[in-house]
Amino acid sequence: EGANFAGIHKLPVILFCENNKYAISTPLSKQLSAKHVADRAIGYGMPGYTVDGIDPLAVFKVVKEARERGLRGEGPTLIEVEVERLVPHSSDDDDKSYRSAEELDALKARDGIKLFRARLIEMGVLTEETATEIEQAMEKEVDEATAYAEAAAYDAPENALRYVYDEEETK
Repeated sequence: EGANFAGIHKLPVILFCENNKYAISTPLSKQLSAKHVADRAIGYGMPGYTVDGIDPLAVFKVVKEARERGLRGEGPTLIEVEVERLVPHSSDDDDKSYRSAEELDALKARDGIKLFRARLIEMGVLTEETATEIEQAMEKEVDEATAYAEAAAYDAPENALRYVYDEEETK
């Protein structure tokens, strides 16, 4: 409904789909009859683009173009970013039951973070030392946020349904 509404009213919206090619353990080919999620965009009256999510510069370019399109009043854009899911869907998912070790190894060889890190170093934009400093700072921040979240108290059960419906008081 949201995509249709955006298309009809030419809203300046970017619909961004991160496609890791699986619906938990079911491959996309068994979930979608089209080759790409972005192929569905035409049905909503908007352009759709599929981009390699492993390449952050390619993603930046297509998002920038979609933004400019929206700002010009040309309506929404659907962007499908194809990425690799390197780990199981959840702690309850055994991805070895539907993906071979060879497939997982091939996916890990396309780790976008490692590839972009190497690309920036090769271009002279980043040094090994700076990359290591950034990685250590990020790891520290994630560890601190994780510790904070794990130490946080559970919310009161009566708050579970708050903000589901309008809570404005009636007069």
